[in-house]
Amino acid sequence: MNNVRIDSEIGQLKSVIIHNPGPEIEAMTPREAERDLYNDIIPLSSVQHEYKNLQSFLNLVAETHELVDLLEACLTTEEHRRLFLTEYSEINPIAQVIDELMILSARELAHAVLTGILAPQRSLAHFSNAHSFISNPLPNAYFMRDSLAIIGSRVVSAAFTFDVRMAEAYITRFIFKHHPAFQNDGLLIDGPKERNRLVTIEGGDIHVLAPNLFAIGISERTSAFAVDRLARRIAEITEVPATILAVDLPKERATIHLDMVFTMIDRDAALAYKPVLFGSSRASVYRLEISAHREIQYREEDSLFAALQRVGIDLEPIFCGGGHPVYQEREQWLSGANSFAFAPGKILMYSCNVHTLDALSEKGFSVVPAQEFLEGRALTESFKKLAVAFDGIELARGGGGARCMTLPVGRLSL
Repeated sequence: MNNVRIDSEIGQLKSVIIHNPGPEIEAMTPREAERDLYNDIIPLSSVQHEYKNLQSFLNLVAETHELVDLLEACLTTEEHRRLFLTEYSEINPIAQVIDELMILSARELAHAVLTGILAPQRSLAHFSNAHSFISNPLPNAYFMRDSLAIIGSRVVSAAFTFDVRMAEAYITRFIFKHHPAFQNDGLLIDGPKERNRLVTIEGGDIHVLAPNLFAIGISERTSAFAVDRLARRIAEITEVPATILAVDLPKERATIHLDMVFTMIDRDAALAYKPVLFGSSRASVYRLEISAHREIQYREEDSLFAALQRVGIDLEPIFCGGGHPVYQEREQWLSGANSFAFAPGKILMYSCNVHTLDALSEKGFSVVPAQEFLEGRALTESFKKLAVAFDGIELARGGGGARCMTLPVGRLSL
């Protein structure tokens, strides 16, 4: 029986995968930050201190799984270790050291994959630079959302735009193929196999709004060709009509994924970044109608919110930064529109986005620091609408928010 199921963005969270940032964060030098898709280098101790509150809160409301633990569990047999390393050698020149890696324990190997494998001493790479890696550290791995998305009981494995992140897709794909706790109905897209210059897709752009309704960003990191491919794969398996709303985002650092400008937070509300989703310069939106006869029809819509209303989901936008010309831009940069719903009308987000939190408060959300729940002074079930605020200014400098850092595996149906 499958225990992987996502049919909405807001259903009561049952289980989630996270990754506590580790030594891979501090393997990055200032010169390498841009290559690794970071805005700046960040201190590990500060990041881990902030992350602990997110992790501890999630432990209160759902079953949480740590990425390195899951990978370790998948590497306990010699057969699986060799299979993983053989697959991993497709993107890392580790073939010459596979036998050495095979003798590591499952735990040691899982950690090495995340934190990096240094180039062998008898190699030109090591001779020219002792800091060279034959398998690079993965400082973006704590942004769990991007490497994989779940649609119903099927999996979309990311085809990352940037080479520096492809290893993450190999890891999560392996887990969802081999871990007994994550049985599923198979891959809709196999990112590591299907990725090419024109076909890229990442989980931050994929939003499951209802069982057969999806919003997907056409972004710097998800191509229109990939959205089309996903639509065709859904058409091949669907027995009922489905709809994709494709949002053509600005191809800029601030809007790398749809979840940087839009997250559904309740049955009737969503956080939104006004300049991209409203007004004369709003993003174009295309509606893909997938029939039960495996045909796809295309039409252009006025806006994302108008299109959602047309298909029966009437969401009130709550504006990042309160819609203020300066505050909205500053807070969107710090992932102010990037929240994570752990139940209908109950979300997690950064405390630094004070104007966004004020906007939520004006719409009836109680804004409560995460520490209140961690210390037992508040209970989530006591609130009808709730924004749990946790400190994350250093985490935000990594380039993502609460949705980016969480990969939900199971939610209750609405």
